[in-house]
Amino acid sequence: MALPSPTGNWIGVVLFVLIAVAGLTLFGMRAGELITLLVKARREDRTDHVDDRIGQFFLVVLGQSGVLRDPIPGIAHFFTFWGFIIIQFGLLNLMLRAFNVSLPFFGDNHGFAVALDAFIIFVTIALVVFAFRRAVIRPKQLSSFLHGPWDGFIILGLILAILVTLALVEIFDYAASDGASWSLFGAWFGPSVSGLGTDTNLILFRIFWFIHILIFFGFLVYLPRSKHLHLMATPFNVFFSSYAPKGALPLMENLEEREDYGVSKPEQFTWKQLLDGYACTECGRCNTVCPATNTGKPLFPKEIILGVKEALFVQSNQILGENTLWSGLGVAGVKADETAREKEAHHEPMVGGIITNDALWACTTCRACMEICPVSIEHVPTIVDMRRHLVMEESDFPTEVTSLFNNIERNFNPWEISNDTRAQWAAGLDIPLMSENPDADVLYWVGCMGSFDQRNKKVATAVAKILKAANVNFAILGPEEWCTGDPARRIGNEYLWQMMAQQNIETLDSYGFNRTDAHNGLNGHAAGNGVAGVASKHRTILTACPHCFNTIKNEYPQLGGDYEVVHHTVFIDRLLTDEKITLPEDFDERKLTYHDPCYIGRYNDVYDEPRRVLTVLNTNGITEMRRNRNKSFCCGGGGGRAWMEEKIGKRVNQTRVNEALETGAEVLAAACPFCITMFDDGIKGVEAEDKMQIEDISEIVAQAIEAQQEQESSARI
Repeated sequence: MALPSPTGNWIGVVLFVLIAVAGLTLFGMRAGELITLLVKARREDRTDHVDDRIGQFFLVVLGQSGVLRDPIPGIAHFFTFWGFIIIQFGLLNLMLRAFNVSLPFFGDNHGFAVALDAFIIFVTIALVVFAFRRAVIRPKQLSSFLHGPWDGFIILGLILAILVTLALVEIFDYAASDGASWSLFGAWFGPSVSGLGTDTNLILFRIFWFIHILIFFGFLVYLPRSKHLHLMATPFNVFFSSYAPKGALPLMENLEEREDYGVSKPEQFTWKQLLDGYACTECGRCNTVCPATNTGKPLFPKEIILGVKEALFVQSNQILGENTLWSGLGVAGVKADETAREKEAHHEPMVGGIITNDALWACTTCRACMEICPVSIEHVPTIVDMRRHLVMEESDFPTEVTSLFNNIERNFNPWEISNDTRAQWAAGLDIPLMSENPDADVLYWVGCMGSFDQRNKKVATAVAKILKAANVNFAILGPEEWCTGDPARRIGNEYLWQMMAQQNIETLDSYGFNRTDAHNGLNGHAAGNGVAGVASKHRTILTACPHCFNTIKNEYPQLGGDYEVVHHTVFIDRLLTDEKITLPEDFDERKLTYHDPCYIGRYNDVYDEPRRVLTVLNTNGITEMRRNRNKSFCCGGGGGRAWMEEKIGKRVNQTRVNEALETGAEVLAAACPFCITMFDDGIKGVEAEDKMQIEDISEIVAQAIEAQQEQESSARI
């Protein structure tokens, strides 16, 4: 039996074609503006690592690995996503029925028909979960200052309408064709309506078919201006995610010739940064992990991304042209739930208005938001780009940062201390300078904290003792070492960072540490410091500061400095593995917990090595905090925050110290001088000095080495 036509005759076909052409045209106009806005943005090449990008697409987009990290909404989203794909094949097949054709394989395939109806059921259940979560549970992370709640309910309603009408189409199609057009819903419910008669079932089939088509094209037109724009944008956002080192901020090139510094208008962002706004699902997971958000600061990472998108949409007419066709049919169309805050955005600048300065300065650049985002949004570079505008164009930054900038520029360190005294911490330790030992295998980059901060000088001494115990041929730069510029760059002073970086690169290259020069046989050139060229060999830069480590390893290559850089926890682990040092097992019987610093953890994936070292030393191993490894909660000192007053909300460092205290540990083991400083202050702030000590891993190792040496000396006597 021939399947009944959903359109009936040529009039129905013409009506369907008109609906389809109108829907596709309006959708195309809206999508066209979105694409044009990206084209007009700053260019950026994201075409490298094609094989990796394809793999990431399959894993994150098709496999939904990102959303599945949050199980309940993740599973619901998984079935909604795959249901959406499968239902589109069913929909396309229904549309082709208007012309009496069907899709190959899908047209008369009972297996596909079963899968289609199964996913209609799964997606309906998922919609109930989503609606219950939004209407009853109402997690704070789903709310937004810029968007009301109704857009989400409209989308859920449209999806439900598509599912219901599709099911009704199948039921009446089955009844009208006497079972020839087979479907699971038709087989279940078709017989119950067969008593209406073939003619009535045929009419109802055609009515619901047209309703289904109208809802679909209405949804398609609504989609580009709704929060579910991410359905279109996410696959591209994931595919074009960054494969640069995670710890490298984008380089501002040609600083002396630029007309603008940083970003104050949406069109100054790269196309990928604008695409982030399109792809945002508004799930709010970034808010749940942000240390600023969790301690009452005005920073909500989701709102940063949505704020950029809102500014882009508000200014789209100016960007594309006031009197273009876009202005009438483009993105800036009528919204169902425009809030008062969103209306105000039409009269506010992006930076300092839609996105407040306080929000930008609250960021610790810990990368937790980027780590948890299921659609590869890059929050931190976007925040830093706006900070660059405030610092380098507006000179609008926290007053306490002024002295930091001045000191780095004049003294090459963050304090009012002469850089000539940088090596004084090593007095009496018999540690050579590189100028005295230019053939050293390892350069110990002490960093500003280790060189000048009284607490962290103890860490520098501990690292040196470990290197000596392992008979490592090492040296330090002393006054030749300048601040890496990390705090200046994260705060937004790119000019100052580049000045520091270029000088440090020149110094490091003069001692033959640049791997590019070594590969080309050029690292024996005469040095500007009067040291003769050194022979080409494998050389390592070692540092106990994750910020120095990240900057030299991941950011100096942007200016030509390519070095092997190792964090001291990794180096100590290697020494143990190679048996260059041996430690007394179970030396430390105290209960330990360990804090993962953001800049060696989330930024550089160093998690296991510090734990291996501590496990050798400690009887009970490590008692982990609730948030650990890539979920570690920031100490509050990154992004230049160590140099700023914390005037709003609770203190981030005290929040993390309280988490450590919850473990019952006696020692909080750290691996970062900023973390140590922040936690020392946090311990005092919560009045727990008698309950917990803060120690760097190197200090615990050095204590063990000294204890072992004393035992060996006693044994010889």
